[in-house]
Parts: sequence; C-alpha cells; structure tokens
Amino acid sequence: MTVEEIMKEHGFRISASCAGQAWYTKFIDYNGRRAYITVMDKEGEGLPQLLDEPVAVVIYDLRSGDELEKYPDVDSLESYLESL
Repeated sequence: MTVEEIMKEHGFRISASCAGQAWYTKFIDYNGRRAYITVMDKEGEGLPQLLDEPVAVVIYDLRSGDELEKYPDVDSLESYLESL
C-alpha cells in the first residue's frame, strides 16, 4: 500500500498550490471551528514519501487561514497516523 493510499484511508487528500507545493489536507472540527490539517514533509517542501519520515503537521482555521496549532517534532508519519 502506498503512502497516498494510507493517507486516503485516514481521510486526507492531496492539495497543491499554484507554485507547485503539495501537502495532504483533511477537514476537521477544531474547538468548535471549521478547520483543516496539513501534513507535509519535515522541510515543508512537499508530500512525505515514507511512513517513517518526520512530518510537519499544522491545523489552520478554514475561514481565515490563520494557524491554530502546530505539532512540532512529529517523528514519523506513521506515529502521527497512529495518534489519530
């Protein structure tokens, strides 16, 4: 099973900017607000390629785009997914 298939099973989809940067996103309810989670590789340059690589995880407000919470030092994509 690929990383993309695993992320899809957890409700994430691929999103991309017009600059070519890509990340996984998932819409959620966060403290009564509509929000979304982004998951990228640790450098913030694109999609994680392996389950054991570190990732950057951030929750944003859906309306304003403001950062609501950042998860520092997520050791691996697999450990993050297990925490869901």
